[in-house]
Amino acid sequence: MKATIEFDDLLYRRLKIEAARQGRTVRELVAEGVRYVLDGPPAGTSVSETTEHGEWRPAWLGQLRGFASSVEDHSIEAARASIVRGRSLTAGE
Repeated sequence: MKATIEFDDLLYRRLKIEAARQGRTVRELVAEGVRYVLDGPPAGTSVSETTEHGEWRPAWLGQLRGFASSVEDHSIEAARASIVRGRSLTAGE
């Protein structure tokens, strides 16, 4: 999809220089920047919401550790059976 974005002159010059320096296109850098904003941590994320390596993880990801520690069989078949059981419970069966 195409979009028109207006940059101030100085910012666009810096963008073009950086793209050339990296051997990439302006389009690639802009797409990377948008992905960074959309996939990165929400604004105002505290250090406690990052891993020991400084990587951001969604808060719900840590909750999975509790589920995993209570399961003995981690095979794909056991996971599928668990999902089916969960669907049966939510369907009122």
